[in-house]
Amino acid sequence: MELQNMTTISLHMPVNELVATHPDIIPVMVGMGLDGVTNPALLNTVGRFMTLEKGARMKHIPLEELTKQLVAAGFEVSADEQ
Repeated sequence: MELQNMTTISLHMPVNELVATHPDIIPVMVGMGLDGVTNPALLNTVGRFMTLEKGARMKHIPLEELTKQLVAAGFEVSADEQ
């Protein structure tokens, strides 16, 4: 997949913002074990503060593996804070 066709996301964006702007990220997150995104109450509370990086650390998912899965799904992943 060409880089210019990829959607850029940050590991530091709140999960509820990511899901709201990129709902196609939900299956990737669920597939990696970050299934809290399917719970609207959790998403609207904890999701305001939880980031992909924090969630991966809490679930013991290597950031490299999370990034690899996101890239395979068509996302460009930035580790920069936004």
